Amino acid sequence: MAFLNGSSLRPLPPGESKTPNTRYLDIREDDSLDEAQFTAWVKQASKLPGEHM
Repeated sequence: MAFLNGSSLRPLPPGESKTPNTRYLDIREDDSLDEAQFTAWVKQASKLPGEHM
């Protein structure tokens, strides 16, 4: 999962990027997922300004 303005999320998603503001969360089929934290990041990200493409 890529958060384009992920550097604004708290706590920061764990995956770094070559782009300073982007953060990643790698989710694999057999991984456990902290659903509460994931939901919190998605809610925070939904309130951030979007990209105009």
